[in-house]
Amino acid sequence: MLSIILEYISLFIQVAAAALAISLFRHTKFNSSWILISLGFLLMAVSRGFELWPTIYPEREEQIEVVERWLAFIISLVLLVGVFYIRKIFQFMRRVDEIRRESENRVLSAIIKTEEREKQRFAKELHDGLGPLLSVIKMLVSGLDGNTSQEVNKKIKLNLRQAVDEAITGIRDISSNISPHILNNFGLKEAMEAFVRRLRQAEKIKVYFVTNLGTERFSYNIEVILYRVVCELINNTLRHAEASKVTIGLHLEDGTLYLEYEDDGVGFDILSLPKHDGMGLNNMRYRLQSGNGDIEFSGERGKGMRANAFIKI
Repeated sequence: MLSIILEYISLFIQVAAAALAISLFRHTKFNSSWILISLGFLLMAVSRGFELWPTIYPEREEQIEVVERWLAFIISLVLLVGVFYIRKIFQFMRRVDEIRRESENRVLSAIIKTEEREKQRFAKELHDGLGPLLSVIKMLVSGLDGNTSQEVNKKIKLNLRQAVDEAITGIRDISSNISPHILNNFGLKEAMEAFVRRLRQAEKIKVYFVTNLGTERFSYNIEVILYRVVCELINNTLRHAEASKVTIGLHLEDGTLYLEYEDDGVGFDILSLPKHDGMGLNNMRYRLQSGNGDIEFSGERGKGMRANAFIKI
């Protein structure tokens, strides 16, 4: 009696295994090797069922034995072919790993290039901005002399004060570009509005910024990524586009931040750009992809440039 119960339990387990294997068809993209192996599991369950038939129909034992032999042959053949073709699954897994490693290497390379470019820009701002001002301050200090008339010393002190104020402003601007305190303290909307205000004052270009953000705060990573992407887009426009107008839209919808950027510059053909372009387009894409987002560019010669990006919260 116990042996019969064990056989029924064994049949149930094999049916469950076959059902589980069949349920995985979608996850294996209906791979032929997995289908064959699942079929083998199913036939094994059927074979186990036939083994129990003699206990119910003893008079058909010979016919059942013939069926069992054929089932055993078919099961062996199906499993052999399935295992032979299962190597495709391992090849696919290896390819996925290769793609993942290539993607990680591209992201790492983009991060390194971005860091190096930021360092070079920082060094250039120090050299071209603060360097001459400090030289002027040194010269003015050297010009202060007890033998010089009070009027001349007063003029030198006034120029010295102006040079120091300008140096302080320059340091503040450089510090803001490296790590904008407004972004850290008040969020993405305030940082973007402050950046646009500075841009309007410094450049002869009309900049329009539209957003539905209020006082929402997001993770530091998300805010920095979007802020840097907008800075890079603006930088490209100022350097390459010869544009007179820029429109920036930043909207939060259904847990996703959408960025729309457009200028009316000379434009470009995205397909004609070299693989390693000098405009930082790939770096922007890798930045966003590292934060569960992406960006698409469209442009045409003489018709400006448009970028549409998103990042999921």
